[in-house]
Amino acid sequence: MSIKGSAVDFLSRVAASGPWRSTLEKVLVSLAHKYPTSRTVLSFCRHFGSKLAVREGPGFSRLAVFETDGVMFCEEKNLGYYFCGTITGLHIDEQCIVQLMRRLVREGDVFFDLGANFGYYSCLLVPLCGKSGAVHAFEANPYLIPNLIRSAELNHKNGNIYVNAVAIGKDSETFLPLYDPEWIGCSSLYPHDWLNRVSKVLVPVTTVDKYVQEKCIKRIDVMKIDIEGAELDALLGMKDTFCVCPPKVIICELTLLPEENDPLRHSPGVLRRASSAADPRRLVDFLKRKGYGLWAIGEDGRFSTWTEGKLTAAEPLKLANAAFVLPELQRLRPEIFAAR
Repeated sequence: MSIKGSAVDFLSRVAASGPWRSTLEKVLVSLAHKYPTSRTVLSFCRHFGSKLAVREGPGFSRLAVFETDGVMFCEEKNLGYYFCGTITGLHIDEQCIVQLMRRLVREGDVFFDLGANFGYYSCLLVPLCGKSGAVHAFEANPYLIPNLIRSAELNHKNGNIYVNAVAIGKDSETFLPLYDPEWIGCSSLYPHDWLNRVSKVLVPVTTVDKYVQEKCIKRIDVMKIDIEGAELDALLGMKDTFCVCPPKVIICELTLLPEENDPLRHSPGVLRRASSAADPRRLVDFLKRKGYGLWAIGEDGRFSTWTEGKLTAAEPLKLANAAFVLPELQRLRPEIFAAR
């Protein structure tokens, strides 16, 4: 541990052991909500939180309260949501998605959360969807389901969250291995080289089509897909949904790779990622054929023009969140599109 890390650890131990710990905890939560990307603040949160968990024992938990009044049940493994009030303190690109969601989602809307993880977006948006709307959360990792169910129960007063302990793919009524389920947020149906492929668990798989049909769903306003390389599979399992109730907005993470003739493209890490991740060009082509336009998500939380042809990156690997939007939305909701 570095000198700075040792100092933070020592101060956190002192803060968590004294009679002032409750006051200091409130101060730290306030600071982390205000500066969610500060490494120093995050370091204090991590160390202080671990000391609190040790002090309070097995029953340790907190409730994260988000700016929409949504709440999330937090234990030590997801305590960052409690302190920071956001999906992560380091990925600044996620902050613009949060702002977009707050502008976009309204009372009565239906939100599909594919790859819900601990349920941050589900919990954040359920008050905005309200009692007349609904959030449908899908999570394959069995380690996350108890926490997700607890959070859904806590949001009953805010609206409707339906937790589905299944993976979303291109085929239904099957089981597939989920690799490295202990690595929260990175486990995948694909055996990526960076995962522990020895550690795996069989999980049920269904399609969006089957779910929509069984639940008699008539509308999907917003869909977020974050399923570690299986994004195109999920879309392939939406053939009927695109005809019956196509999502107005699909937000999806794209893996941008260097051009084919770029030497960086042929480094071992990039080749492994390219062979297992969802190909961004295939995703874009598929959704364009379904009538969607490709948009970037601006820092102000509005849809902005995606640079034409920008599906490659100068870096070896780059992740980017993209929005696929039906043209009618620009006419209906011009305020969520940046001026050109």
